[in-house]
Amino acid sequence: MKGNVLVYVYGKFAILGVVVGIFSSLFGVGGGIIMVPALALIAGLPQHLAQGTSLAVMVPTALMGAYRYFRAGNVQWGLALPLCLGAIPAAHFGAQMAQRLPQATLRAMFALFMVAVAARIMPTASLRGMSMLLGMAMVAVGVRLLFAR
Repeated sequence: MKGNVLVYVYGKFAILGVVVGIFSSLFGVGGGIIMVPALALIAGLPQHLAQGTSLAVMVPTALMGAYRYFRAGNVQWGLALPLCLGAIPAAHFGAQMAQRLPQATLRAMFALFMVAVAARIMPTASLRGMSMLLGMAMVAVGVRLLFAR
């Protein structure tokens, strides 16, 4: 019985990995947009553990995706290298700051960040588009209140 449970659990996460791999390489989202909420909401991981696991998973995923984009001539090394020079040490300090925050604060900050990104990348600021975003935000708040502990 224990073996079947392990196959089920690992199989479920392998499928999640397939979804994250496709979306991260398709949209260049880095996985955190999909992986962190999935690990926190579906798997029930605490926010710190979900974020750390997501970052560990994204290293090989990002390398494979970047390789495929490189092969197609779609990597701007003149931008990628200086971005890495800034991002690598900043990631150290960002992770250090995250470890000091309470889980509830970190989760709220992550949610606000996701809403801000969604608002920023909307193609137009039309009334219809903004209404849809507001509607999605209201549904999200409703779901959160429904599942509040």
